[in-house]
Amino acid sequence: MTLMQIVKKRRNERDLLLKVPTALLRLDELITGQQDIIREQSIISMNELGIPEVLGFRDATEVEKAQLQIVSLNNKRAQLEALINEAEAAFEDFGLPAMMSMEDLDERIRENQDIAHEIALRINQLARKLLSEHPALTMPELIANEEIQELEGKRSAAIIQGAKEAQRLIKLKDRLLPLCKEGSSIADDILHPYRKMITDPARLSEMRSA
Repeated sequence: MTLMQIVKKRRNERDLLLKVPTALLRLDELITGQQDIIREQSIISMNELGIPEVLGFRDATEVEKAQLQIVSLNNKRAQLEALINEAEAAFEDFGLPAMMSMEDLDERIRENQDIAHEIALRINQLARKLLSEHPALTMPELIANEEIQELEGKRSAAIIQGAKEAQRLIKLKDRLLPLCKEGSSIADDILHPYRKMITDPARLSEMRSA
């Protein structure tokens, strides 16, 4: 599954990573809208071969505006598509499918960092149970318990493996963050076009003087 496949199922403007493909979907809708304007303004006739031909436009100015808008939107689309391809290439380089949000990635980092802690809790629960069942049990006898020793071995391995995997995922995140930052500014213009208009001093001045 790719990042685009994820957002087709659930768009997400808040997640740093999914925000970019979500904006790309919105861009496609905007491009289609401009293409619809051109079609609506087109004067079409059938030629001698029965093939439809565009003879002209009802409002040429409106069509020109739509065409310029499509060029601008396609430029932004190319930028976002390139960033998405880079992000998916990063996942591939780390041997992972590009099928998670930034939130999912953060959760996997936490899981790997906490895995040894979870085993430690199991060891503590087992020790309490053994002491409850055998109050006279000494500390050396408790530590020598086969089940506790087995869990301690797993905990030691988990500390090493969990830290190693967490570090690997953190490196992936560090590679993705600059792409997300670059894509976010483009995505904001697409997903929230009026937000920039409201915060633009020149635009605010123009609105006040209108």
